[in-house]
Amino acid sequence: MELFLYDSPMFKDFLEHNSHEAGEVRFLESIIRAGSKVIDVGANIGITTITIGREIGKDGKVYCFEPVPEYFRILQQNLSFNRIENAEAFALALSDRIGKTEFYLKKLSSGIVFEKGARQIQVNTVTVDGFLHRHQVEGIDVINMDCEGSEFLVLRGAQQTLQKNKVQLFCEIHHDFLHQLGQSVQQIVQYLEELRYKVHSVSLDNLGMGRDFEHAEYIYAHR
Repeated sequence: MELFLYDSPMFKDFLEHNSHEAGEVRFLESIIRAGSKVIDVGANIGITTITIGREIGKDGKVYCFEPVPEYFRILQQNLSFNRIENAEAFALALSDRIGKTEFYLKKLSSGIVFEKGARQIQVNTVTVDGFLHRHQVEGIDVINMDCEGSEFLVLRGAQQTLQKNKVQLFCEIHHDFLHQLGQSVQQIVQYLEELRYKVHSVSLDNLGMGRDFEHAEYIYAHR
């Protein structure tokens, strides 16, 4: 699926047959409030961004990031197609430093971890802290993340934001990719707990929360 209309029967049918995306949509709808300022990391073609944009209303704002040119183009088209006017899209990757990094594309996903057969491109990187300072954005309520192995790097680049704000964090965990980078979900949990966040594992099947981080596909953190 590329172009979609959120309220269409086709998109509803897509969610019924794709539990992964449907669970993300349900969880985001459960935590986001009208007027919130949100960062969407790894926006891809815009499913989570549009979900967020609809929930936050005209007084909210979502800053979405997608560094892959072809995905970014579809993201912009979907935002326009769905008349989401409270979103601003950036063709950037978030990390723990400003610069450039190699990205690997495979089907409709991408990330910094090499995979055999993936196409390699170079993308620009920024940090959450640096981006918010440069754009004079004060106060972030929610960070949604699906960044294919960059989870820990993105969070390290958001340290000041996490310290200054009571952020709700919803993050997909890619254990294999983290392992290839010499990282782990346990490091992410420890990092967030040191910043005084309560961290939970999340099951998208029933939106239940627990502490089984070893098998967690998602985590949710809050202060």
